[in-house]
Amino acid sequence: MTTPTLDSLLLPDDMIWGDEFDFSPVGQTITPTLTGALIIEESALPAGRPITLKGVGSRALVKQLKALESLINHQMPLIMLDGIQRTVVFKRPGVVAVQLVAEYADPDDSDPYNITLNLIEVAS
Repeated sequence: MTTPTLDSLLLPDDMIWGDEFDFSPVGQTITPTLTGALIIEESALPAGRPITLKGVGSRALVKQLKALESLINHQMPLIMLDGIQRTVVFKRPGVVAVQLVAEYADPDDSDPYNITLNLIEVAS
């Protein structure tokens, strides 16, 4: 197994790719004609696959991810546990983080957060 990374940031090993099988690599448009017949057009979709990752990471990681999210049109390598590299961009909002257990005024950088990363594959 490979350590998951986004750009050069190490991601938690427990990141779950919840929508891994929700994407079809074939796009389809169905148009009804005046007679009621259907015109069905299909084409390959080489990009656009959503990648939504969820896991638990530190506040320090959240800060690094938010800094990465602030870059405009930034394509990044994503390597998951399977070792396959994908090129992705953030789907805004790209980083959603919620503090675990209890909220308090002065959290520490080691405090855990639920992290959701919203990404789109731009090349396969």
